[in-house]
Amino acid sequence: MKKVLYIMLFLVLGMSLTAQSVWDGKREAISSGSGTESDPYLIENAQQLAWLVYSINWDYARWTSDKYFLLTTDIELNGSTDNQWIPIGAGPSMSSMKYFDGVFDGGFHSITGIYIDADNAINNNNSMWVSSYAGFFTELGSNAVVKNLYLEGFIETGRKTGGFAGTSNGDFEYCVSDVDIVSTNQTAAGIASFGNPTVRYCANLGDIKGKNGVGGLIGMNGHVENSYNMGRVEADDVVGGIAGRSNDIKNCYNVGDIYASNASYKGAIVGNKPSGGNISNCYYLEGCIDESNEYGEPKTADFMRSQEFVYLLNNETSCWVMDTLNENDGYPVFGETPFGIDEILTDFTDVVVVYPNPVVDYVCVAGDVVSCDVFDLVGKRVFSVSTNINKIAVSDLPSGIYMMRFLTKNGNVVTKKIVKK
Repeated sequence: MKKVLYIMLFLVLGMSLTAQSVWDGKREAISSGSGTESDPYLIENAQQLAWLVYSINWDYARWTSDKYFLLTTDIELNGSTDNQWIPIGAGPSMSSMKYFDGVFDGGFHSITGIYIDADNAINNNNSMWVSSYAGFFTELGSNAVVKNLYLEGFIETGRKTGGFAGTSNGDFEYCVSDVDIVSTNQTAAGIASFGNPTVRYCANLGDIKGKNGVGGLIGMNGHVENSYNMGRVEADDVVGGIAGRSNDIKNCYNVGDIYASNASYKGAIVGNKPSGGNISNCYYLEGCIDESNEYGEPKTADFMRSQEFVYLLNNETSCWVMDTLNENDGYPVFGETPFGIDEILTDFTDVVVVYPNPVVDYVCVAGDVVSCDVFDLVGKRVFSVSTNINKIAVSDLPSGIYMMRFLTKNGNVVTKKIVKK
């Protein structure tokens, strides 16, 4: 059901269903892009993702600062005990210089089959993994942004462990973690377990188990809004459905079961809230925890599947909609995205990526397209392009919202919405 859920969720958010790139254990240097916002490095296969890991882990400079990366395909890592994935920023030395501090845009694609076991001989003997954190990223800096990405897999460590990041001071947007996590001695969370992350429009589907400071989305500290947890969360102490410890959570809900063997601080939303914090407009499923603190309001399953609950959760925003396809067990899902709710491919076999968005001078286009028509919001064709479609000049357009209609080589039509600054 989880796999179906993420497909449904990302289709609503604008994801294209594409053929996967399967990792064969090899590396291949990134060959497209210059790393700027308007011309990001394109990660076009699993081998290039592996190259990114290697180039960060074995370089003695924090070269990702102010760099932009865009994933253009789904990736299957085929993880297993004998095929371990090494986290980005894991080592081998000077680990404080290793953290990722750029922008990683998943392009609404998935990275599946992640398998990380910190105690496995492969990691202990061969990777020289020295970071005290674990996750797809070990550490994210304050300038880092990770967005539009689905992760699936399994991580077991004795370190501070997050599905996306062990520790982060950066931002997460439209991220879905379906990573089952076991941290035997430390904090754990679906998105980031430590630091001071900001989490928006994210979901955790995986089961999370840790020692102290465990949450569905964040472990110890950070900010969460308009996000939810579906996974089982378990800890010895300081455990919550959204966060183990946080002073800023709003417009969130939890329906995952919460377990604590010896907890002084436990809650269906947050385990421990420091003084001066704000936990507002948060809700949880009745019966998901045997006894909760005062943060959040319990609701029945029927109510949490209703339109009334969607209105309540939105709290004067418009990011939540009903699960009309019943793929999230009826609970609310995201309906507003950075690209607009209307941006859904008319044919999911064709892949067209436009960036940056918003745009100032040029729209870069990745995909097999033969022509492009640009329309304003009243449906008037502004101009058409049939040559040099990979870089379309829009500097002469007045500021506003435009629709780009692409004809692909397969004869299908794909529509994208852009914002011209």
